[in-house]
Amino acid sequence: MKRNAIMVALFTTITVGVTQQSNAISNTEIITVHEHYKTETFKVFGNCGMCQKTIQTALKDVDGIKSAKWNIETKMIEVSFNDEKISLKEIKEKIAKVGYDTEEYKAADKAYNSLPGCCQYDRELK
Repeated sequence: MKRNAIMVALFTTITVGVTQQSNAISNTEIITVHEHYKTETFKVFGNCGMCQKTIQTALKDVDGIKSAKWNIETKMIEVSFNDEKISLKEIKEKIAKVGYDTEEYKAADKAYNSLPGCCQYDRELK
């Protein structure tokens, strides 16, 4: 009799524990966050592979930028970014800070003059 009472108590404890655990799992809310990235393409003046590395590296670890690829031949950069974290204006300013002009932002002369000779492109902005 004692043995049956212990078995019933053990079974009840296990059943209640499993039910509570099951309820805890079913009450868990799963939230999936999808960041919205947009892609913009614009001109960045430069000459060579060294320019490409500098331009892309300037944007590499910036919060909100997913990717940046500058084409040596066309002088165009394609940037995928989350515009809730960084604006296109801020991206262009970061490029100008490392010495490269865009059609809207001119790099400071000091930054441009510090570029290696092969990277000093003909400046078109006045």
